Amino acid sequence: MRIPGLARLARLVRLPRPLVAVALAGGLTATACSSDDSAKSAEGTGTGVERALASVPASADMGAIDYVDSARVRPLAAKDRDLYVNLAHLGIPEAVESPYAGTSVRARWGFTEKDVTSSVSVTAEGSTSVRLTGTFDADAMARKLKKQGYRADSGDEVIRVRGTGDDKSETYELSSSVRVHNPDTRPRLSTTAPKKSAADDPAYAKAADCLGDVYEATFYSARRSQDVRLMAIGGRIAASGRSSETLCAVTSSKRAARAVAKKLREKTRPGARYAGSKVTIGEGATPLVFMTWKNDLASGRRPAENNRTGELPMLLAPPS
Repeated sequence: MRIPGLARLARLVRLPRPLVAVALAGGLTATACSSDDSAKSAEGTGTGVERALASVPASADMGAIDYVDSARVRPLAAKDRDLYVNLAHLGIPEAVESPYAGTSVRARWGFTEKDVTSSVSVTAEGSTSVRLTGTFDADAMARKLKKQGYRADSGDEVIRVRGTGDDKSETYELSSSVRVHNPDTRPRLSTTAPKKSAADDPAYAKAADCLGDVYEATFYSARRSQDVRLMAIGGRIAASGRSSETLCAVTSSKRAARAVAKKLREKTRPGARYAGSKVTIGEGATPLVFMTWKNDLASGRRPAENNRTGELPMLLAPPS
């Protein structure tokens, strides 16, 4: 048996084809990008989005990487659900799936939304793997899965659960701090950090550094673009409580950066969706291009709205 999970979530709130994602928080301005591209440990230092990238194997970078700081989004969505409607699921597939099954997340899966502090998902070739961090009862989660027909193998610190019959490739890894669901053989996430991760890729490190300390982010790969190597959009909360998002595009050359900036400036003209936003070109041989806008209830301007509309991703990083 296979969880509708993030595959269903993707159909509800994402673009029609997997792209690549992660999340932002804070108050990034148009001049806040820097060039520190050092990889961070999945369990150690760095911003939440850097730790999220460090948990994703480099080989899994082929579709979409999404990051949600569930603990930070939870009070935001509770206070203003209309503004944060795209993040109300907190990056937890079971929070979307369980109502369809007529039961709660705890009753069906052995944990609650409040147990989760962050979510990382990787989508490739129509399959989505999810890594949740938080505080969990691994035995309780395993019992719920066994009731649904899964088989569990107990370990010292990690319980491994696998499907049966046609779903043998579906697996779970359960510990007191991490819950991983792999619905297929790839992409493959784990409770432990990989030897080489997406955070070791200079383009991802550069984009993550540009985004800064964010509460949600999406990294979009740009396989069909010669100008953009990688694009990311993430959201921050200023000290005033004001929500904003920043787009960071890693370009291939100075000429490419100018072409990307020109496209974005078409979206910032009077009457356009992002009117009034400033587009900035960074320094170096492969400059970053970045743009920040304030979130509001207007069409296309809610946090994570580009995962639904695809307006900016399709402009700069069209799917292959």
